[in-house]
Amino acid sequence: MVDIKSLSKQVLKLLEDKKEDNYRVCIIIVGPPGSGKSTIAEKLTYQLNQQYNEYLQHHPDVQVKTRQHDKIDLTSKIKDISPLLNDKLMKDQGIFKDLVEDTDFKPVKQKLADGSFEIMGRGGKPNSFTVSDCNLESNNVDEKNIQVAQIIPMDGFHLSRNSLDCFRDPEWAHQRRGSPMTFDSNNFLELCDVLAQTSLIRPNESSKGNCFEFLSDTFIENFPEIKIPGFDHRLKDPTPHCYSINGYTRIMIFEGLYLLYNQENWQKAYELLAKTGALLVWNVDIEEGVIQERVGKRHLQTGIVSTLEDGIKRFQKNDLVNARLIKDNLVNDKNIIHITFLLK
Repeated sequence: MVDIKSLSKQVLKLLEDKKEDNYRVCIIIVGPPGSGKSTIAEKLTYQLNQQYNEYLQHHPDVQVKTRQHDKIDLTSKIKDISPLLNDKLMKDQGIFKDLVEDTDFKPVKQKLADGSFEIMGRGGKPNSFTVSDCNLESNNVDEKNIQVAQIIPMDGFHLSRNSLDCFRDPEWAHQRRGSPMTFDSNNFLELCDVLAQTSLIRPNESSKGNCFEFLSDTFIENFPEIKIPGFDHRLKDPTPHCYSINGYTRIMIFEGLYLLYNQENWQKAYELLAKTGALLVWNVDIEEGVIQERVGKRHLQTGIVSTLEDGIKRFQKNDLVNARLIKDNLVNDKNIIHITFLLK
């Protein structure tokens, strides 16, 4: 099994090394279907949040403080949706029917009634994320449950089934769901751009102390809140606003299948995160036979197939193809750390 405590030490070392230059550090966890990357990300997130909150409990002299910052604008570079495109969006039930295969489409934004901005790529509203003003209330903080680490899963950018219906070959799109073209890579790239910008904001330089003490003294009160979609294999479609990245988030854990894929928008996403100078990358290695059994069972449990045999066949025709595609087209970076996850 992967040593989560060892991984958390590496994350905290990165955070310590970059604390004065980067408000946030970025972690990438990537691996083939069934490799356990989601489990690693979840356990690592829990471990880091638990460590921080235990530190606060054992150091009552350390106070959680929030500070005002100059207005942080994360959406000015994103174009407003045109009236024509907005009419099509409304007509086609929230998706961009004519754009679902256009990997060059530039995401657009629209202002919502609450003042937040909704950012949409070629998948439309199901794959959208929102950016809104947020004021952290330091006086009402639950100091036993501050989330300094947050998962950012790629799976929320699965194109919806309605979008797959609009492909030139919808049968292929549904059969090969999970392949690179069946994700809204456009909007995931836009999200990475926005989050990379937040990483490069400098915390208050006058603050001192170790990593956790420094964090506690440098939370930005008016940091924009970003809400991103999630994905439940049982529901089979993205769920908006599943994850929230706010001013308390100092560790962003990106998790997904194509985060090291050196093609199309995926490569650009990796480049944006690498340019923050505050990035750790783990690639999970695992035997194909192990992931075949695990993914086959998952397909059965989520109702995609009716028998385990069919689940394994689907794995071989789809998931295994994707796994080998990534292996053959991996980003070339000497800083990628390969780890092994042994499933029992």
